[in-house]
Amino acid sequence: MTALSGWKQLVVALAIAGVLVVIIRLAGVPGAWAPLVIGGALGLMTALVAGAPGREEN
Repeated sequence: MTALSGWKQLVVALAIAGVLVVIIRLAGVPGAWAPLVIGGALGLMTALVAGAPGREEN
């Protein structure tokens, strides 16, 4: 699979953030907490995509 270009990455990131905003609103999270919830969700997704750190072979 090829890497996405810069603009495509931006569009994907904004789409994901938009979906998160809709989910946050439906869940009833106060507006002031929305950035914290979005940041946490994006951080968790990044950790899932990156995976666990590999072992160092000696």
